[in-house]
Amino acid sequence: MVGRRPVLIAAVAASLAMAVGGCVGASPGSPGGGGRAQLRRALAAWSGFPVHTWPRPLVLAGPDIAGPPGGFPEGAAKVAYLEGAVTFPARMPRGPAAAGGLLLITARQAADQYRAGAAAGQPAGTRLRVTIVRLGTGVFVTDRGVRRLPAWLFGFAGVRGPAAVLAVAPGDIFTPPVPAGGRPPVVEWAYLGADGRTLTVRFTGAAPGRGACTASYSAQIASSATAVAVAVREHPHASGNAICAAVGYPPKVTIKLPASLGARVVVDAASRTAVAVTAAAGAAT
Repeated sequence: MVGRRPVLIAAVAASLAMAVGGCVGASPGSPGGGGRAQLRRALAAWSGFPVHTWPRPLVLAGPDIAGPPGGFPEGAAKVAYLEGAVTFPARMPRGPAAAGGLLLITARQAADQYRAGAAAGQPAGTRLRVTIVRLGTGVFVTDRGVRRLPAWLFGFAGVRGPAAVLAVAPGDIFTPPVPAGGRPPVVEWAYLGADGRTLTVRFTGAAPGRGACTASYSAQIASSATAVAVAVREHPHASGNAICAAVGYPPKVTIKLPASLGARVVVDAASRTAVAVTAAAGAAT
């Protein structure tokens, strides 16, 4: 599973940390050099993806748990949720074995999945009580964009809206052997043109321009039968010892793939994780 820590699903956006530091040109978390070795490692991690299987396996590009959409009434309730201080009913429904062509897990397995993603911290002073358990749908980020998928919905006493735990069985989800403790993703989002080959990637970087504290960007790609790996390179325009505000901007780079993307996965070379791709109408995916 990907991103098990229970967090709210949000649209990928540029970070806006407003601290001021003595950086020159680049902003925190901005891309650096990639290299062919990094691209090769990323492709190797996805070499086992069953690209010709139909239906295509589900590939997550975000968390498999979405928190309550209404937030929490107080900080203690949020801490309890994040740390898994939750009391589930003694009996929970099993639900159907499959839905929409996907195998499903039971409510009890979904509760175990939630607990497995809980943060480790000081014992919470409050416990949340689950009052509603039902099978529904939730919104999750996949490598083919945002999708509404089967989910077990857990409603908590005093909390507006339920948490959604992805109900798709692990056998219908492809998870590559990405090393633990790897780098965070650089490429955050991608758009595939109608020709199936023009790929625009977005990430967090420095301000555009030609002066100090600005940068331009380029991208390297490597392709295999199962994946397309993308590595972003930053080209700073800094000069002197300029003091730069630590603000992230959302630059984009457009790449022409040698062949149509098809069913392959777009992979961020730095982290080896899947990238969410939004395809234009009519694009071959």
